Order: sequence, then C-alpha cells, then structure tokens
Amino acid sequence: MRHERRLYSLAIAASLLVILEGGARMLGPWAFPEHRLPATMPAGNDPTMADDVQLGWLPRVGQSTAFGAPGGAWINRHHMRGPEITTPKPSGERRVLVVGDSTVFGVMVADADTFLAQTETALQTIDPRIRLLNGGVPGWSSVQSRRALETLWADTAPDLLVIASLWSDSRPADLPDALRFGRQLPSILEASRSFVALRAWVRQARWGNDPETVRVDLSPARQGPPPGGRAGPAGGKPPEPLTVRVPLEDYAASLDALADRAEGMGAKVAYLVLPCVRDPGGGPIGDARDTYRERMREAARARNAPLADAPPRFVEGRAQDLFYDDVHPTVAGHARLAGVLTEALRPWAATR
Repeated sequence: MRHERRLYSLAIAASLLVILEGGARMLGPWAFPEHRLPATMPAGNDPTMADDVQLGWLPRVGQSTAFGAPGGAWINRHHMRGPEITTPKPSGERRVLVVGDSTVFGVMVADADTFLAQTETALQTIDPRIRLLNGGVPGWSSVQSRRALETLWADTAPDLLVIASLWSDSRPADLPDALRFGRQLPSILEASRSFVALRAWVRQARWGNDPETVRVDLSPARQGPPPGGRAGPAGGKPPEPLTVRVPLEDYAASLDALADRAEGMGAKVAYLVLPCVRDPGGGPIGDARDTYRERMREAARARNAPLADAPPRFVEGRAQDLFYDDVHPTVAGHARLAGVLTEALRPWAATR
C-alpha cells in the first residue's frame, strides 16, 4: 500500500511538471519577464544586442554596424564576429578560439584590420589549415566566456584557446558575475521552458527590471568597494558600486575554469595580456588592473602555456597613434598586437 501511494504521488508530480512545461511552451513570451527572453529580446534599447538568459547578452546575428567598425561586421550564427563556422569541424582544420571583450572583438576597426585577422594571415603562412575564431564580445567577462564555451561554442571544437579576458572582469558592479549569471545547471533543466521562466522571474525579483547595460566605454574605473559601503558622498552623487564583476580573488579561478574546460575539449591553452593607453609611457596602469594582468601571467606560468604579453611591446610609440581610448587599439595598435600574438603562437602553429 505504501509503495502504491508513492507511485501515485510520483505520477501526480510528473503530471504537474508536464502541465507546467506545456503551459510555459504554449504561453511563450508571456511566461517570461520583460527583457528575459532567451536570445530573442534586445538588451535594453540596444538594437545590436540580444538578451540571453544564461550569457547576459549576445551580438545579433547578421550584418552589424555596431561599435564603429568601418563597413560593419558580420556576426555569424555562433554570435561571433566573422564568417560562418562549419560544424562539425572539417578534417584537418586547426582552430584557434580567442575569448575576451570589445578589444578582442575589434571595435572601431574593419574586419581585415583586427589583430585576429592579421594573426590568422601570419599563421597561415606556417600552416594554411589554421583558422582564428573571434570569441570577443563587447562587455563580456571571463565568466560569460566560460559559459559560452560550455554551451554556445561547445561545437566549435577549438584546437587552441587563447584567453584574453581582462578589462570587463575588473569593472565595477553591484553584484559579481558569478551571482548575476548563476552557475551552469544540467542541460535537461536549461532546456526546460518552465524552469527558465521561473529562474528568470526570480532573477528579476532580485535584480529589478533593468537588463545589463552593454557599454563600449571601458575608461579607467574605481576598483573594489568604497570606504563606508554604498552610501554616496555629499553633493547628491550616486552610491559607489559594491564590488567588481569578477573580484580578484575569483579571477584566477575563472581563468583556470576556462583552461580546464578547453583542455576537457581536447584543446591547448594560451594567454594574451592586453595593452592599454598607459603602456607607451612605460609605467604601470596605476590601478588594480595591474594586478589582474599579473594574475594572468601567473596562470600562464602555472600551466607552462604560451603567453602573448603585449604591454611591454607598446612602450615604444605614441599613445595617440596606438589607441582610440583607454583600451581600444587603433589599426596601428592592432597590427602591433597581431605581431605579439603571432610570435607567441608560432611554435604551436609549426607543430603539425
């Protein structure tokens, strides 16, 4: 009798789950809070971005004129800048996936002038089978890149992952990205419309209606929580942020998680320390981003992995010739960055 009651309870629970899932799928958009539809609604008022439940935002597929790229940029079905990616990977093709934010994406430069396009051309003189994939998404942190590698880009099959996540990780935030985007859950849950809807409503109740703002301006920012918490200073200024998007103590772990995921996919790992407008002066940046850079160097040493350390290569030259702003290189800056990355990846490229 007790066994029969358990089976009856399980049958009722299963029926309720089926009803909830069916209702969520029938209701469609009405089952989701505003701005929380998975990869269908715009991120805020930005028509170039699509909101995504797991990743925060994604570049919209198709021709894009966003971020000042001369002639626009093509966003493929993997939401990467560049031509479509064949899946499964053609036999013999060697893929290098570079992850990062708007510097990797290549804001304000044409497709052929990005450091990734130039690096691909240089490496193809060693092995014409090499192809570089642009996994740079404006505003993304290492947390989002890792999630994309686990989901959206799982079928790209890279042979080498170049980790260049840096600037967005150290940006101020009210919540760290590990909490904002949550942790990866089993695929059966992520595929459930009722579960995604429920999670979206919980997140809206916790964070409010405003979606994450996508910004290209990555000018120098205050690091860490201010003295005295969130209370704003006199004069009516807004309160200071509580933390940064990926706190320093979590940054090394995030880099390791990216590398572990890549190695689990059968890929090798390399690292790219990005340059900024302060580097031509020959000194440090002067804020906490110096420490983030050093953590990336430590990660490369710990894995005995190739390291493209760009800042020292930018000491010679004029800042106004090499950068549009704090962290976005000009065409000349991209050319110099391509040289650094090509040199670091040359031994890998020569290994057949």
